[in-house]
Amino acid sequence: MVAMLPFCVNAQNTGIFGKKNTSTKVTDFTPYMQGAVPVENGLVTFSKTFTATGKSKEDLYRQIASWASARYMPNIENGKWTDPDYFRNLAYSSVKVSDDASDPKTQIVCQGNEEIVFTNRILERDYAEIEYKLNIKINDGSVKATMTNIAYVYTFTSEKERVAAEAYITDETAFNKKGNFIKQNRKFRVKTVDLANELFSEIETVIK
Repeated sequence: MVAMLPFCVNAQNTGIFGKKNTSTKVTDFTPYMQGAVPVENGLVTFSKTFTATGKSKEDLYRQIASWASARYMPNIENGKWTDPDYFRNLAYSSVKVSDDASDPKTQIVCQGNEEIVFTNRILERDYAEIEYKLNIKINDGSVKATMTNIAYVYTFTSEKERVAAEAYITDETAFNKKGNFIKQNRKFRVKTVDLANELFSEIETVIK
């Protein structure tokens, strides 16, 4: 972890976590409509496989481990909340590496524990805590990343509650009978899809 500290400091302004300012107001919800949130074995599961031709398992493991140690360091914040790569990690953010002695350097598991921010104004700050697991499997020439076990902690009514993604952002739960977004559910679905896409984009950048 100490060895990764220079990378973490530089990540605040350059490289994979460099500033990419954008508007947070979503006007086109097409990318978030039916089919945007896949479900596997009853769990919301985003996954993507990346090809890294000519790269060994060891090289890919080293690159991803370096990225993960910075991205999931607990109690740190990166960028502005309006940036697509913004994150504010909470206390339980962590990284675990494969403990399979017979086949080392094949898997990295990241425990996400961070904030997703919906609105951030002087008199209004609307955010939720999101928890998830990012499982990264590594082979010679390829990497597969899977994001699942997603849940939110949020004041849905009068008290904070923990709600699984399956009860809130799937096609069955995020839309009404007419096929229109349920407004409250929409912001969670949008932010979760964006987070998955951003993580996959960062992994792809790292290994190439």
